[in-house]
Amino acid sequence: MKSRRRQTILKYSIYVGIIVTVATSSVGFASYRFYNAKLIKERSNFQQQLLEEKEKLKIYESKNRVGWVLLTDKKAGETILEADVKKQELPDYFTPTNLVLKKEDVVGKTIKINALTSSAITVEMVYASGPLAADVRKEETEYIKLPLRAEKGQTTVDIRVVFPNGEDYVVISKKKLNDFDLDKQQAFFTDNEEEALMLQSALVDAYINNAELYMKAYVEPEMQAAPIANYLPNLDVISLLKSDPMIVDRAKWGLVDRLRKSLDDRLKEIEEAKKVRVGADAPQNSGVIKRKKPDGATAATPTDQQQKPVQGGVNSIANQSNNPTIQQPGTTNNSTKESTSKDKAAKNGAASSNSGQDTIFPSTVSEIPPNLAPADSSSTPNLLGGE
Repeated sequence: MKSRRRQTILKYSIYVGIIVTVATSSVGFASYRFYNAKLIKERSNFQQQLLEEKEKLKIYESKNRVGWVLLTDKKAGETILEADVKKQELPDYFTPTNLVLKKEDVVGKTIKINALTSSAITVEMVYASGPLAADVRKEETEYIKLPLRAEKGQTTVDIRVVFPNGEDYVVISKKKLNDFDLDKQQAFFTDNEEEALMLQSALVDAYINNAELYMKAYVEPEMQAAPIANYLPNLDVISLLKSDPMIVDRAKWGLVDRLRKSLDDRLKEIEEAKKVRVGADAPQNSGVIKRKKPDGATAATPTDQQQKPVQGGVNSIANQSNNPTIQQPGTTNNSTKESTSKDKAAKNGAASSNSGQDTIFPSTVSEIPPNLAPADSSSTPNLLGGE
């Protein structure tokens, strides 16, 4: 009995052990599958992030922009030699868009700022035309007529002056406009000491001799050579040009004073009444005036039909015209029914009373508008209000 009972207990124990083992294995397997699926998902996400980062790195590491890099340190004002630079591919993402691309735009140019080794050279870092002279300054003008079709940063001009006798001179040649304002006629550019003195002398000529300063734009500035500035400054400026230590070539002004005296003599021969500012306005009754539209800068001449400003008020006019009474609006006009002979008599009376006066106004009752015609010759009402 005992052995039989022991066998039964053992048998059930084995069954329970099997069940517990199966259950434990099932839970373990389910947990494994769950965490394995989670791990696979995390791995997939991580791989996706790696791919995205690789794409970003490809953008950063792409070398499709070529520029010039310094091999040595350079200080501001030094000239860049061929041995100082090398051509190199640079990451497009990290490099500026205004890199110098051509060798001739780097070698032989003067650097503006201090730069260290491996610095990429940009357009703004070098002077386009050699070292910057000590007397170069920024000029601002608002007394020179600008070209109407000028473009900022792209227009190169000659600054010229024309005198009342038609003589036309180049004051400054081939000057690039950095900026301008057509509405205010302001121009901004750089010039040296000599050019600044020439401009000041030309401005004095504009005030004293009725000269006109204007700019004339180039068609192809890269292909067209600069003309010689042949303007003759006044004698005081010539004296200053001869002695100014900032003027490089002072010898060329040795004989200019004679030429200027000759120009002054020619300008003195022009009568003051005939001194006109050439180019400021179109000639009266010219074809240009007739073709210009009304919104243009046309000069209007008064005609016989245009009335000059009335002096003394309307009541003064009435008193000067044999004291006719001006009819207030809204009253009846009986005098308009008078005969033509009375109108002629009133006209003659008004002409005699207005002799020696330079004011233009209606000289007869018939010329006064109907709503202002005289109603009663015995009284003169105040048109400005009141009794």
